[in-house]
Amino acid sequence: MIAVLPLLLGVLCLVLAVALLVPALELEPSNKKKMKARIRELQARPEKGVTAVKKRQLSSTNAALGALRLVSTPSGIARLERHLSLAGRNPDRLPVVLLAKVAAPAIILVFGAIVVPSVGSPLAWLIYVVAIGVSYFAPDIIVHGRAVERQTKMTYDLPDILDQIVISIEAGMGFESALARVGANNHGPLGEEIVRTVQDMSLGMSRRDSYLALASRNDVEDLKRFTKSIVQAEEFGVPISRVVRIQADEMRDKRRQRARETAMKVPVKLLFPMLTCIMPVLFIVILTPAILSLGKVL
Repeated sequence: MIAVLPLLLGVLCLVLAVALLVPALELEPSNKKKMKARIRELQARPEKGVTAVKKRQLSSTNAALGALRLVSTPSGIARLERHLSLAGRNPDRLPVVLLAKVAAPAIILVFGAIVVPSVGSPLAWLIYVVAIGVSYFAPDIIVHGRAVERQTKMTYDLPDILDQIVISIEAGMGFESALARVGANNHGPLGEEIVRTVQDMSLGMSRRDSYLALASRNDVEDLKRFTKSIVQAEEFGVPISRVVRIQADEMRDKRRQRARETAMKVPVKLLFPMLTCIMPVLFIVILTPAILSLGKVL
């Protein structure tokens, strides 16, 4: 029973750390509140474009954090805010995540101080210390995982989105109308970003700044390349339908190459599990009858 208690303690500590972060990741403000916040951002010196919006966001974030800025380093807070944006979460959730980085270790500290001394095992103390450290970094790990998952989904959906834009343009729609229609018909993360870009243009942001803001909000290299191509096409008068069609073909080829690369990595990844798990069992099954027969003969 004593050996089981440290394991249960560690599992409970991790569950508490994750449970404290769930509200920070899932609770989103209403669309009306988000729209009002973005209108206020765009009204702040609109002639400066994206730069003014970023500076206003940074100052408002620093004012909202208050004493929570002491929880992490400035670079850590900036990285966490960037991961929240990449995960599709509102930056207003940053104080809640920082509060979780404080509350989770505090709860585990109090809980462990009551339970661990009664266990009296060195393993329990080790799990206790490790759980405190993990609970502090758990919010960063979870937010980073959500960001990577969302960006990967956008990379995979981009060729299909571009094909839909090409079809809409060739059907006679304008580029902005095609973006609005495609964004409304796609409910994934890339569709949400396109809808936000169209809303930024409708709120008064220039098309160039809207496209650049779309690229800066995400870390998808293919999306950044697409937005730069659109900006250059508008500056030099190149037909956008041709640019989008070329980009769609390139993105589709890249997705096919990534799938082939992933398939080629599978045998290498399976080598270690085969050597450590499958091959020893196979040798035991094959050699055990031979060894038993040899023992009877001798």
